[in-house]
Amino acid sequence: MSTVQQELGITNGLRTVAPGQRYSKVVKFIDEVAKQAANDAPTSVEIFSHSGHWYCRVRRGDEKTRPMGPYTKQQAERIQEARRLSIAKSGTSRIIFE
Repeated sequence: MSTVQQELGITNGLRTVAPGQRYSKVVKFIDEVAKQAANDAPTSVEIFSHSGHWYCRVRRGDEKTRPMGPYTKQQAERIQEARRLSIAKSGTSRIIFE
């Protein structure tokens, strides 16, 4: 075997495989697209009343989360504000929409 073949890791026409990386380029690309797409759609955090109970829900475009609650109106307003701050800080990429 020649020195060039040894440097390239070629033995009888076969190359050695590089050690696996933690994430492939495809996974990194998909993660980036998901983050950008999640932050492009308008997002709102809404509270609403149903049968005297208050609920909080996140809406992004046509998608929405399951209602969280029941709460009192004051609790729902506090949760609404906390969710708004969380979305402003980290986006909606980790929120599960139905």
